[in-house]
Amino acid sequence: MGTMDERPLLMKLAVPMMISMLIQALYNVVDSFFVSRLSEDALTAVGLAFPVQNLMIGIAVGTGVGINSLLSRRLGEKNQKAVNDTAMNGIFLALLSTIAFIFIGFFGAHAFFERQTENPEIVKMGTDYLRICCVVSFGMFFDITYARLLQSTGKTKLSMIGQMTGAITNIILDPIMIFGLLGCPKMGVAGAAVATVIGQILSSFVDLYFNLKYNKEIQFKLRGWRPNGKTIGEIYAVGVPAIVNTTVVSVMIYGINLILITFSAS
Repeated sequence: MGTMDERPLLMKLAVPMMISMLIQALYNVVDSFFVSRLSEDALTAVGLAFPVQNLMIGIAVGTGVGINSLLSRRLGEKNQKAVNDTAMNGIFLALLSTIAFIFIGFFGAHAFFERQTENPEIVKMGTDYLRICCVVSFGMFFDITYARLLQSTGKTKLSMIGQMTGAITNIILDPIMIFGLLGCPKMGVAGAAVATVIGQILSSFVDLYFNLKYNKEIQFKLRGWRPNGKTIGEIYAVGVPAIVNTTVVSVMIYGINLILITFSAS
């Protein structure tokens, strides 16, 4: 902001962030596209899982927006301790979110689908899909957090590369794991979930590597660090409205794409 003209700066920061948000919404859309080749029940199972996935995306992206906002202010203040504290508290929140959805996946996935449909096949496939996505959700939460740390320091292209790596991996692995290609066992709907979490985990490692190698504005230090309630409150002061907005937008995007996919499958 202090050295670059506003218009090119806006394009440099905004476009990669928009692409990153779209990529997160596309994971479920890509899964739906491939499982629609299995059966209508398979497509329904993945579609019914989206509200929970959408909630996960909303919490991750919204929290990331709060981290981004607070970290940018701390960087402007040239307060290195506060910068480091914000980053570490953001990573801590990603861990807490992961733990929460592990419990949801183990204890809530089956009950969620039983309340949506009486079709036992849909309940089974949907439970398998949602449980994997929730229990192995650390890839998504940490990936979005690491991406936001990169974006906060202007390294938006690196964050976009990291998230695109995971999305492309998901597109490649989906047909292999769903239909049992190239010697892989046929996993059906569960294969779509496994491909998704593998892509998200890969993205998180790529973005973590970019942070450690290129993000010198942030010092990642565990020694002496403690969770800070005030910092977490400041993150969520911006993050909670962003969570609500992101959730609503994601539902709209997915609704349009699900209509197109269902029409194509028919």
